[in-house]
Amino acid sequence: MATATTNLLNTPLPDPRVERVRRAALAAYVEGKISFAQANSRIRKALDRFAPDPR
Repeated sequence: MATATTNLLNTPLPDPRVERVRRAALAAYVEGKISFAQANSRIRKALDRFAPDPR
């Protein structure tokens, strides 16, 4: 069973710190240094760290 993953690589984000991580992850992915899943994971971690859910 596959897990649905939100594509965070091409979703501009409002927080400049998370946006910086997104751009760096996208660049590394495009250069072939990391996988898509690794790039998405880096962005997800940055979102959790800098813009936590208001729950």
